[in-house]
Amino acid sequence: AFVAAVSGLIDEADREFGERPNIGISFAGGLDPQTGAVISANIPAIKGWLLAVELSAILNRDVLVANDADCFALAEARTGVAKNARTVFAIILGTGVGGGIVVDGHFIGGRSGIRGEWGHGNDVTGGLIRNGLAPVACGCGNTGCLDAWGGARGLENIHAQISGNRTTSFEITDAWRTGDDHATRSLEIYCDLVSRELALMVNVLDPDCVPVGGGIASEESLIAKIDTMVRQRVLGRYDAPLVVPGRYSRDGGLRGAAMLHVIANAQGSQ
Repeated sequence: AFVAAVSGLIDEADREFGERPNIGISFAGGLDPQTGAVISANIPAIKGWLLAVELSAILNRDVLVANDADCFALAEARTGVAKNARTVFAIILGTGVGGGIVVDGHFIGGRSGIRGEWGHGNDVTGGLIRNGLAPVACGCGNTGCLDAWGGARGLENIHAQISGNRTTSFEITDAWRTGDDHATRSLEIYCDLVSRELALMVNVLDPDCVPVGGGIASEESLIAKIDTMVRQRVLGRYDAPLVVPGRYSRDGGLRGAAMLHVIANAQGSQ
């Protein structure tokens, strides 16, 4: 079903534009750097697939595949808010949390294919308990990962525990702008959790820019608040904003995917 859906979309685009170009795909998951197999994905059915190889055979053209946060980082580093920046750590605050690292306009390598995944392996349990919140299990199986709290789903969970009512992240931010007590408290906790973990990544990577994508990036005042908190916590001095809404906060993954072959061809010609 997955292959049929992808093939159908590509066939439709071929007919619309009258061309059969090579294909770039961004997806929420990681790739084994040795084999190219999908090692984690939000579509369980494709785990273990040689996605690029299988789609290339079916579509009869070259297909390149990369993580969606990596593609977002690539788009922002090449033509977005981080254009001309040497080191870019782009983050996605969507349903969960994602991240991509680009240096000098290219992805950095990695042993396991999960570079930039700053939403996992950390433990925000202390911050939750300090604020009277009950930890929940992350989708990866661990407890305390920022991924369970740093995206829209996490904000909704915080607000539900604070207020006793479950509502959407958009409704929470709307209420925050009107001064609602529960929304204000929820976003204070949310920004505290995110900024603490992000400050650690900034200390490690020392990026020139941290573009933000995903639904929460549309709340510029919220991103500005996170930026202020991050810059207060890091060791380095950042006089100008560091954490900023991405130019392509909604479609950066698509734009980055479209750049994959351009970069591959440029590297091949060197």
